[in-house]
Amino acid sequence: MKLKELINTIKRNLKKNKMSYEFKSSKVAKIEDNIKLKDRATTDGKNNLPRPESETFSNCENEAIVSSDQMRNEEIEKSVAYLNSIKNQIIDSTAKLGQKHFYIDNFKNRIQRTLTAAEGRLSNLKSSFNTHNNEVRNFKLENKLDREPRSLTTLNIIIGIAVIAILFIIELQVNGNLLAPAMGSGQKEGLAVAAGVAGLNVFVSFAFGFFALKNFHHVNSLRKIISKISIILYAIFISYLNWSLGAYRSIHEKTGANIKDLIMGTAETSLETGNALFPWTVDLSFTSFTLVFIGLGFAIASLIDGYLFGDKYPGYGEVGKGKNNDKKEINRIREHLSTEVNMIFKDEIKNTGEKRDSIISNTLRKSWVPNITALENTFEGYRRFASKINEDLDHIIGEYRSINGMYRTTPEPKYWKDDSGKVKTRYYDMRPEKLNPENVYRDFVVLYLNKDQIEKKIEEYQNKIQKEANDYINQINSINEEVNKKIEIIREKYSVEI
Repeated sequence: MKLKELINTIKRNLKKNKMSYEFKSSKVAKIEDNIKLKDRATTDGKNNLPRPESETFSNCENEAIVSSDQMRNEEIEKSVAYLNSIKNQIIDSTAKLGQKHFYIDNFKNRIQRTLTAAEGRLSNLKSSFNTHNNEVRNFKLENKLDREPRSLTTLNIIIGIAVIAILFIIELQVNGNLLAPAMGSGQKEGLAVAAGVAGLNVFVSFAFGFFALKNFHHVNSLRKIISKISIILYAIFISYLNWSLGAYRSIHEKTGANIKDLIMGTAETSLETGNALFPWTVDLSFTSFTLVFIGLGFAIASLIDGYLFGDKYPGYGEVGKGKNNDKKEINRIREHLSTEVNMIFKDEIKNTGEKRDSIISNTLRKSWVPNITALENTFEGYRRFASKINEDLDHIIGEYRSINGMYRTTPEPKYWKDDSGKVKTRYYDMRPEKLNPENVYRDFVVLYLNKDQIEKKIEEYQNKIQKEANDYINQINSINEEVNKKIEIIREKYSVEI
């Protein structure tokens, strides 16, 4: 907003809000009635009072002066109470406008704290990384490895668990539907049997893949042998289990016997159908073969999923987890440090503009200007108020002398005449110190500015705040390059691309 527009807006607001003390207007007729001017002037005139040699005002005139002065003092007391209510606001807002609002050292310290905090975290992480890196190096030497560990991540865990969960659900539904016709209770019993077999095919196979199959790579020969033997035995067991399940299904198709009864040995079988306990003696149908194929296929898939879950070398992924986590966090801080610091710069520039506008809008326009203008209006209001009393007193005293002169038989009193002996046409003048508000309001003179001074001060304050904000923003921009160099040094110092 331009200065002229600002001043016009302030004037409109002041006029609307009437921000100044309003002095009561003196009423001549009321004062004349209170002192019974006409009656006393008539009486004094008939009695030739005041005497021709008198050099002081009459009692009636003095009462008019005292009455007016009393009214003036009452208004002064009330106006002082009003001015006291805004005095502290003027002092406070003047102090705020005069002070320095933007401190580049504070901003530098904030940036430095950010860099120091980041470097502190990076230093701790680098130490931790070096410790874990030594552990990985020793593990590599002990186990004759020449690659970095592949540690589990949250995404790896989700994918691995999702795979076995999907395999289990698919096998449960497919095998449940295939077994349902051969069960006494139908779908429900088929799902129960399928769940047990699917659990073995999927979950147990996953465990063997994770704990046993990985040991095929182990440097320790004994662990290799034990793992291979366990995998072979498990492969024989799982193959036999699924083959037998297929054989039970095939026998059911030929004889109609319930699989549950066949398993319990309560159903009759013949040599022609074969024995499911020896599944190689049973000719499998297409449905039975599908049942076997699905079971073994999902078991192999789960075995592979367990093998690929984490590092293929047993224990290597766990050893490298700390190193990889440290490396990931170090790189995250290194990559985001520049963004974080640049965000601080952008926020500070934005906040500087907002603070500048707030100072101009709130401290200058809404606090200092209304209050200092109210002070100026009060001074001017008193000046008009005192001048009105002065004129009223001149009129009252003139009225007194006019009536008095009509009834006198002796010459006019001496004090009615000027030095040349002519009757005065100006009857009363209030002392200058009573007319001048700067003498009346001595406690507020130091704060007082006239209208021209206020307009000039508004422009000074606005220009000062604007310039201070612009200079501060220029200082911020000037140290940006220096800070970016420090960031690059930190990034290089804590690089862990190994």
